[in-house]
Amino acid sequence: MEIKAYAKVNLLLNVLGKRPDGYHELCTLMHTIDLYDTVTFEPANDIRVLADVPLPEKSAAYKAIEAYKTAASCGGAHVSIKTGIPSEAGLGSSSADAAAVLRAMQKHYGALSGEALFAIAAKIGADVPFCLLGGAALCEGIGEKMTPLPPMPLALLIVKGVKGVSTKALFTSLQLPLPIGDACAAVSALRSGSADALVPHVYNALSAPAAAIAPETEEYKARLLQAGALAAEMTGSGSAVFGIFPSEEAAKHAAARFPDAAFVKPVKTLCI
Repeated sequence: MEIKAYAKVNLLLNVLGKRPDGYHELCTLMHTIDLYDTVTFEPANDIRVLADVPLPEKSAAYKAIEAYKTAASCGGAHVSIKTGIPSEAGLGSSSADAAAVLRAMQKHYGALSGEALFAIAAKIGADVPFCLLGGAALCEGIGEKMTPLPPMPLALLIVKGVKGVSTKALFTSLQLPLPIGDACAAVSALRSGSADALVPHVYNALSAPAAAIAPETEEYKARLLQAGALAAEMTGSGSAVFGIFPSEEAAKHAAARFPDAAFVKPVKTLCI
């Protein structure tokens, strides 16, 4: 079984405060994009995860197999991952892989309810429930409280420098409170289907703190605007930034202006 594990961008991300459990309370508007890892799944008795990049011993994909196997008292899986999503970019690479594995486990074993599947996803990582859901959604809490929204067709250009940003290190270094964007206005824009209404409310509270770790994020945002982007912002905890362009052709044309970036990719939001 071969599955596409799609990346995401944060069209808006607010950090509302720190919770008693040590996690941060978030309010974020996420959208799936057509950038993906390819996950190959084969049922097995044990657990094995291989990839074309180094992975931790217990990667998110490994944890997904392990958690499903334990909850369902079923077999495991052998998984191989061909990466298309850069890591430490804020694009949800490991979360997308974990979500793809959960979908494959459920398709093969069919042993859990949808509610149980999303509960497992939330324990693996903050972005995994959304990656399992897909489309567009307002995600609150630590990402587990999701309100599905109408997807919006957008032409984007993703740009990432050499330096990545560790999500854990970034959140550990945060000095709260942080400024917040207008989530209500951004949600209303998606519900109305108006990209023009969305553009002024694209925002990421982590952008300034991340720039202290990877200064090129601010430079790339400015250059995206100079290249014709209607809005430019960092996604997730970085270090990838994205620009919203008037058309796919405009995004492709702008890509040529970033020969110095480690990763440049025109993409589209997925409207399925």
